[in-house]
Amino acid sequence: MRSRGGSDGWWEHDPDGASPSDPAPGPVEESSKILPTVGALTVGWPRDRPADFSIHFDPPSSIQADRTPRGATRAVAETRVEWTSPGSKPGEFPALGEVVGGFRLVSELGRGAFARVFLAEQPALADRPVALKVSQPLGDEPQALARLQHTHIVPIYSVHDDPATGLRLLCMPYLGGANLAQVLETADTRLPTQATGRSLVEALDLVGGPPLSLDAGLSRLPGSLERAASGRFGHAITRGVGSPTLVRSLLGRRLARLPWWGRIVDDLDDPESPPPEPGQPARQFLHAHTYVQAAVWIAARLAEALEHAHSRGILHRDLKPSNVLIAADGTPMLLDFNLAADVVKPGADDDQELVGGTLPYMAPEHLEAFASQGDSQSEDVDERSDLYALGLILFEMVAGHHPFADPPEALPLIETVRRMIADRRAGAASARISNPRVPRDLDAILRKCLDPDPDRRYADAGELAEDLRRFLDNRPLKFTPEPLSAERLAKWVRRHPEVGSVSTIGGLAATLILGLGVLTWSVADHLEVASAKTHRADFRKAFDECQLALNTTSIPFGRADLEPAIDRADRVLDDYNVNDPGDWTQGALVRRLPKTEARALREEMAELILLRTRAKVLLAERGPDADRRAALNEAIGWLTLAERFDPHPPSALFEERARYHAALGQEKEAGRDQAQAARIRPKTARDFDLIGTALLARGRADAASGPLARAVALDGRRFWSWFALGLCHYDQGRFTEAAADFSVCTALAPEFAWPHLNRGLALAAANRQVEALACYDQALTLAPEFVEALVNRALTCLELNNPAQAIADLDRAEGLGLRNPSVLAARAEALARLGRRAEADDGFTRALRTRPNDPIVLVARGFFRLKTDPNAASADFRRVLSLEPGNARAQLGLAHYLRPTDPGAALVRVDLALKADPNLTDALQLRALVRARLGDPSAEADVDRLARIPTAHNLYNAACALTVLSSTTRDPRSLPRALLMLRRALDLGFPAAALDTDPDLAPLRSRPEWRELRR
Repeated sequence: MRSRGGSDGWWEHDPDGASPSDPAPGPVEESSKILPTVGALTVGWPRDRPADFSIHFDPPSSIQADRTPRGATRAVAETRVEWTSPGSKPGEFPALGEVVGGFRLVSELGRGAFARVFLAEQPALADRPVALKVSQPLGDEPQALARLQHTHIVPIYSVHDDPATGLRLLCMPYLGGANLAQVLETADTRLPTQATGRSLVEALDLVGGPPLSLDAGLSRLPGSLERAASGRFGHAITRGVGSPTLVRSLLGRRLARLPWWGRIVDDLDDPESPPPEPGQPARQFLHAHTYVQAAVWIAARLAEALEHAHSRGILHRDLKPSNVLIAADGTPMLLDFNLAADVVKPGADDDQELVGGTLPYMAPEHLEAFASQGDSQSEDVDERSDLYALGLILFEMVAGHHPFADPPEALPLIETVRRMIADRRAGAASARISNPRVPRDLDAILRKCLDPDPDRRYADAGELAEDLRRFLDNRPLKFTPEPLSAERLAKWVRRHPEVGSVSTIGGLAATLILGLGVLTWSVADHLEVASAKTHRADFRKAFDECQLALNTTSIPFGRADLEPAIDRADRVLDDYNVNDPGDWTQGALVRRLPKTEARALREEMAELILLRTRAKVLLAERGPDADRRAALNEAIGWLTLAERFDPHPPSALFEERARYHAALGQEKEAGRDQAQAARIRPKTARDFDLIGTALLARGRADAASGPLARAVALDGRRFWSWFALGLCHYDQGRFTEAAADFSVCTALAPEFAWPHLNRGLALAAANRQVEALACYDQALTLAPEFVEALVNRALTCLELNNPAQAIADLDRAEGLGLRNPSVLAARAEALARLGRRAEADDGFTRALRTRPNDPIVLVARGFFRLKTDPNAASADFRRVLSLEPGNARAQLGLAHYLRPTDPGAALVRVDLALKADPNLTDALQLRALVRARLGDPSAEADVDRLARIPTAHNLYNAACALTVLSSTTRDPRSLPRALLMLRRALDLGFPAAALDTDPDLAPLRSRPEWRELRR
């Protein structure tokens, strides 16, 4: 049951199963529950993990272990980690010289755990040279590459699944060159202070040969290429694809002197080596710049490639130096999308998606998802995980080594992964420690890339690419704060070298003035950023408050409840000038935020508008028609505005607007919005969340629970989604599930009192009063003046027979301003429990003076009067039934009134009560006792139902019913079970003194077990 207007509640009176001969009611078994009128949003349980699989790891040793990381079926770790299904066997790869699928294999260019790459001829197309990747027909790499058309991603010519061999052949252009791991090792960049950009070009020629045009046939290659590439030296070069440490500079120097390379470089240290030929801009850039600039340039190009892939929903998830090709013309290109994930068009087997990769280049959340350690799951491996891997590559390039030490080789794989996670969570050291030539702003870029928290990294690859370009152009960084303002001035001077030659006092003065201007601009810039972040934090707090206060999942609402919340939302919208002319998203408060924060702000602002308009329309529905139409038109205007700035307007927005159009009789516009809503397939947690909360706001809890459950399955961290799902389950009577939903809320927001309260309400509804009491205690610890928690704790104390504490809580709630007839009735019941009947009678009178026909108060007074004035009690119950014929509590009250004189009529009334409310356990207790008194064996069925809800009162009354049935039928077989139930009731806190005076238990007192029970 949910509160009305945020203050009213309902409460229940339940006898404790006194003797059928005694009409007086016993202690209250259940009392009032208040469920807050809180907004609609969702969260979800983790999905099940896939089946076990085996891990093979070598060198130094081969081990096997059963793992069940969620969403993972294989991975590659340096040097080789191969995951296969139990019992599977690797496919047979073809030999050099064979023709496979129309391609003649010339030489092996590289190999990994799952595939080999060959230089091949394609006879059908004039023997053109191609790179042919041969693998098992697994994964979606061809589909991923087919959607990617970018200068810095190796393209795809064609894909063939060869039926003869059962292999997949991925045909790509042969671009010459070598992978980045080979180039770095050959250039000996372990000493980056001694390397230059030219070192990379020369190393590229050593291991990859001179540049070739893309249309060059094999006939244009040096004549001995085929023979030499298939020899042991060729294999020695290419076998290091999986590791950045297998190609040694000395070997590279020797190979440089072999004639089949076409162009011999006699001396790598020759300072007069010629620059690249015109028409090779990549080689020219690398040759002309410092080693650090060359490394950053390569990383910038790779970031641009990732931006392109991510924009098409493709994650790489296995970035490492050996998966970066440096083509013969110097162009860096991304390779190997074998472990790529498609986040735009997920397939039917999303739960089995790969989270593999190469362990040393995995982000911490990637490692956790890989090994099922920590909170990270497969969906947490996103674009920012790719950026972390790219940051590792750039760090390794400029520092000369990987930022994290390798764990000891003898460790088991799972312990290795745990060590790696701990190292990465601790953060990487500065690259400047190893290479002081790394500028501070580049070090800042690396720190942002390698931040353990994905939310503090670059939001997307475009931001990283922009900052890397700015570094190369000597411009201030845009997405990473400059470490020192002096560096900004130094950059400006580098961009304007003429300033450096100032030789006059006037020139020097101009330089100083310029420096002060740059410093002033820098301060203003930082103030703008700080202001944007402060406003964003304020918005988050206000947004949470509005989600709580603007919900419309329970009606009727009081104007006093919603109007302040609407005003709060309007102030938030005004702070950002959302409804002013112009584009508010281009203001400094939005523009100076990181891209992900700005995007989230726009989405949340649209959700706030949805909540605000929904509440405004609900209030207007109770007013004049003119006000209602004005509210509908205003709502349509707001939703149209939200549609314009929401990055991905959800279907719920169009459905809401369609309803408003329809209410105004604008059928054409309503149909258009409905069609638009139907075209938008929900994909994200936000999409399903907004659908579910819109349905919940219209009172359709059954329909809402499905989308909300889907939302939480997609994103288990959405607090408000869990909250709304809890409300759905509560409305459906699924109290245990509701309690679990609110438990997640308490874990996600442990300092927020409302989910503790709602969890208590769900537990109380499930007859778990002691646990409910603990929840109310926690809510009041967090918010000592939380009136709803005080009232519900008081009512639970009544159920647990602690009327003194109940009165204290109710008095405190009244002192905080709560004036409610139902609460007055609860206080009167507590007074009656303490024997203060005159005060209790006065309390009921005051409550009914305010609300004469309140069914809750009338039923409460009826139970209060049953013992002293049964006819007046009957009048109260019948008055309630004249107002609400289906009131279960009033039917139960009449059953108690009729029981002493007409048990059969009482049984009819109890059945009516249970028909109206099947979960009314105190009615079940009474029926069990009445049936037992009548000798009806079906009393045992009621006892069985009570035993499934093992509260102290349920077990006590069930034991009484079994004992009475035994006496009536003269069958003692049920007495041992009755004794067992009494023992459990006492263990749960039922007062032992009642056992000695209750006449229903007289047959038990002569049994030998009774003494043991009473000890």
